[in-house]
Amino acid sequence: MIKLNYNRPLKTVFIPFLFGILLITGCKQQDLPAYYVHGVAEPIISLNGKWKINTTPSNSFWKDTVTNKEWKEILVPGECMMQGIPIKHDESFAYKKRIYIPSDYKGKTIIIKFDGVYSYAKVWVNGHYIRDHSGGFTSWECDITPYVQVGDTATLHMEVVDKRDEISYASGYAKHEIGGILRDVKLMALPHNYPDQVVITTDLDPQYRDATLRIRGITHATTDENIIIKLALFNNQNKEIELKIPSQIISNGQFDIENHIVSPLKWDAEHPNLYKLKLSVVENESVIWSKSYNVGFREIEVLGNRFLVNGKQIKLRGANRHDVHPMLGRVSTPEYDKKDVLLAKEANMNFIRASHYPPTEYFLQLCDEYGIYVEDETPVCFVDSWRRENYKPHVTQDDPAYTERYFSQLKEMVTNHRNYPSIIFWSIGNENKFGNNFQASYDWVKKTDNTRPIIFSYPEHVPKGISSYDLISEHYPDTNGNENYEQFVIRGFGQADKPVIFDEWAHVPCYTKDVKSDPNIREFWGISLDTMWQKTYDADGGLGGAIWGMIDETFMLPKNLPGYGDWWGTVKGDPDIEPYSGPTVGFGEWGIVDTWRRKKPEFWNTKKAYSPVRILKKEYKNIKQGSSLDVPIYNRYDHTNLNELSIQYTINGKLKTLKSPNIPAHTKGKIQIPIDFQGHKFSIIINFKDSKNHLVDTYCLNIENEKKIETPISKGTRIDIKESKDYYTIVCENNVEFKLDKNTGLFTKAYVKDNKMNFSGPYLNLLTRGKEVKFSIYEVNNYSKNWNLKSMSVTKKDTHIEIINSGSYDSLQNVKLVTRVFPDASILTEYQIQKMPEEFIRELGISYAIDNVVDSLSWKRDAYWGVYPANHMSAIEGKTTLYSNIQNKYREAPQKDWQYDTKSFYYHGVDKEQVGALTHIARSSKENIRTFKLYLGHLGSLVVGGNADKSCRIEKINGNINLHINNELDYPGLSWGNYQKNILLKGAYKNKVELRLSF
Repeated sequence: MIKLNYNRPLKTVFIPFLFGILLITGCKQQDLPAYYVHGVAEPIISLNGKWKINTTPSNSFWKDTVTNKEWKEILVPGECMMQGIPIKHDESFAYKKRIYIPSDYKGKTIIIKFDGVYSYAKVWVNGHYIRDHSGGFTSWECDITPYVQVGDTATLHMEVVDKRDEISYASGYAKHEIGGILRDVKLMALPHNYPDQVVITTDLDPQYRDATLRIRGITHATTDENIIIKLALFNNQNKEIELKIPSQIISNGQFDIENHIVSPLKWDAEHPNLYKLKLSVVENESVIWSKSYNVGFREIEVLGNRFLVNGKQIKLRGANRHDVHPMLGRVSTPEYDKKDVLLAKEANMNFIRASHYPPTEYFLQLCDEYGIYVEDETPVCFVDSWRRENYKPHVTQDDPAYTERYFSQLKEMVTNHRNYPSIIFWSIGNENKFGNNFQASYDWVKKTDNTRPIIFSYPEHVPKGISSYDLISEHYPDTNGNENYEQFVIRGFGQADKPVIFDEWAHVPCYTKDVKSDPNIREFWGISLDTMWQKTYDADGGLGGAIWGMIDETFMLPKNLPGYGDWWGTVKGDPDIEPYSGPTVGFGEWGIVDTWRRKKPEFWNTKKAYSPVRILKKEYKNIKQGSSLDVPIYNRYDHTNLNELSIQYTINGKLKTLKSPNIPAHTKGKIQIPIDFQGHKFSIIINFKDSKNHLVDTYCLNIENEKKIETPISKGTRIDIKESKDYYTIVCENNVEFKLDKNTGLFTKAYVKDNKMNFSGPYLNLLTRGKEVKFSIYEVNNYSKNWNLKSMSVTKKDTHIEIINSGSYDSLQNVKLVTRVFPDASILTEYQIQKMPEEFIRELGISYAIDNVVDSLSWKRDAYWGVYPANHMSAIEGKTTLYSNIQNKYREAPQKDWQYDTKSFYYHGVDKEQVGALTHIARSSKENIRTFKLYLGHLGSLVVGGNADKSCRIEKINGNINLHINNELDYPGLSWGNYQKNILLKGAYKNKVELRLSF
């Protein structure tokens, strides 16, 4: 057992008369603002906004107070490149800002705080050099007190370099230079003896009931005389909690106070109970400084291969999150921080991995408030692993010249973030080869903060017997969850000795060509996540996983920004093949939301797969009125009894409430639904909501009381055929005719009540996965090119016309098509392939090409999930137009939901959407169809029937609508451990499809 206890405090100095002193001052802690400095109206002033930038500064630019035409305007925070200002690696550029220093800052320490400047910076104020800093995602400060005058304006100059050898590699994987001021800048006033390095810890007793609250730190006081640290603790009702030791005299510039807290409300991701701690400095009987801290009473333990929070095992269901702003780049504003936290909670996540650098402190505050566990990661990425050749040196893990870079950012992360209860473990880097700099990082964190475990990625590169991680971090397991290494073995997502966290798994599809042709791949992906999460939840030693990723990793750089294909984007001479087309660059659309935070199909998949409430049976038979339906249920929460939720259900159109049962976390039980309705076949919709009335999950329970005998549908009685020199004309009932070309054996036209339309086919549709052109990127082989008819026969039967064609395609020989046309204008095509290619099937079926007269489509199908949101691309039942009357424009906020987009600026370039292009919802495959219908305006409709054994999708080619009716469908290019059917059909293959022209 690794119990991560706290260091014992220094001896507390407690003098009773301090209470009297503090009472004399008349200061009430709860009356102070969240941040207070005596005599200062605004102790924190944002410097965000308009700055000046010069990409070709002079050698002594910091001496220059003149702003000439070389200085352009730029928004801070924000990438330079995203704002149309080109920069290059290892070339300096400069910022300038005039800053007013308020008069009431007199006698204070004056600080400028930078929360993130990428990647190397130097600062001057009024021509005086202050300091430099390496690393782009951690906070650092400049003390400018000696160099400014209060009541006057100061000039800040900053030199910034986006270094090619930056250990975070953040520009490398963004596919462009992200350099610049990426996070907030603040001007701050502090008393000279302000507290620093404040550490707040909570240690629960063995029963996890009471807690020891410890607050320690140092001050910058030049003397300890008459300096007192005062504490006040408030609950979430703003009621003050009595502290036995509410204050302490500073001793040797240090303070260390412990208080026993009786039965505080505990913090966990399901119950994010926060207390407010007011920490004040009292000098000469006056409060000179005060700051509020959120306190969450929680304790982390690693017990063998189990990860405990407050004595209870937890399982992590989450995603990887990058800072992504659609217009500013690698930037996260408060607006987007909050959007991301709320979206994560809505998607049933309880975990965010801050990849691959620490998040903003505001984001962590939100995670504390809303309840999300966080993996906080130092910005060291792809060392000696996945870096491109033009980003050297690759190897810094043992290089002492880089040790300070490793340490400085790590220390800033831990020092600034350690008081956030949402952070439950530290990461000392992503996908790196192990070396001395990582060992030293682990040792420092272990010594500095022994309240949290540590991970290292890749742990399989750590020599056996060396201690450099407390949890096992693994990336991209398959759906079986098995890994074999010399250092450890993983079986079924579990590990015998340590908890294993798959903090990259279920990679959202983005590299495969299928994302362009068939958006349904995003629905299909949900099987992977559902499988992995359920197995991990049940696995001994399985801690959880994080989807890669949460937000699309795309950057819409300005169209005319110089350097594309030269020094950014697809770099000249770089052998990598990129999936993007034009100046929207990055790794890809790998998010469950896009950069604007619109929900993609993967979002609903995530909410369902990660649901903490799982109904285990959804199909029922012979349930009589007056009985109760016993529904087995699995409580997949960690700290929540199911009786904390509310349950509503709808039966026969009536909304009713059900008493929530007593089912503890990590256990199974049942709910009982009274059946007061009798029907042959009906459904019950059941909703689970949390204590804040947010929807946790929704299910559809299907009840069938007797098997209804289906009456065979007549296919009509009258059908005829006419022959001319080049064509056959098949005449059906209801004035429907099909014209058949003797040269190809295929239909060419259809007539409905004398209205002609193009109608050609049947064509074989056979796509397979081809060779791998880059890791996880495959060619698609099309075996359906150029039909060559070898023989044809047309025969009138008693009930139908039969057409038998034999022929071949360019890459596929010996194909036979047997097509039967019936009086009701239904067409049944049976196809036979003598020898299938021995490659994984992508699609296999029959296609027809139709005039561009289709205006909408509808479907009914069997789906993976029992319930979908309205207008979801993969709903069980739906109807949609083919086109959108709103066209997205490059670098403008979209005014429609994602499923109504018609293109991606990442995959298809920067031109605006075109009128007449198919939407995502229209062109995505509909799997397991019962009915699929194309509406042809006044010409009726084309209807495909099925028994949940086919899929249909459409695409637009040369102005026609191509309908693909597939018997086999898979996405073998998903890769990254995701679920694939991997359909391999050897030898001969035979199947059939049917459609009907109806009006």
